[in-house]
Amino acid sequence: MMSLVSFVKVHDELSLPNGVLRLKPKRGYGQHNGVKSVMEHLDGCHQFPRLCIGIGNPPGTMDMKAFLLQKFSKTEREQVDTALKEGVEAVRMLVLEGHSSSLRRFNIEQKFKYHKV
Repeated sequence: MMSLVSFVKVHDELSLPNGVLRLKPKRGYGQHNGVKSVMEHLDGCHQFPRLCIGIGNPPGTMDMKAFLLQKFSKTEREQVDTALKEGVEAVRMLVLEGHSSSLRRFNIEQKFKYHKV
């Protein structure tokens, strides 16, 4: 089995608003089939951090599969592109500072990213 010392799983996350990131420590896969598949390939191991990129929830009664396969709007695409750039910085912080301090600080900064006051 591969060493997970320098492994970070990056994936989409429906429970986060579009373009918002969240660093997560070692956890199960929840309802995410992609994370489940990775864990199965790692013999059930979940000892790796994740960088989740929010894509929001389907509007109204829209089919989940259709939502996941549709293209982003221009604004959504810009938010995801920004999130990817911020994600590089998040992974750098994770490597340099470890889980505890980088997780808390980064997640707090992201929490209110698109909230208007």
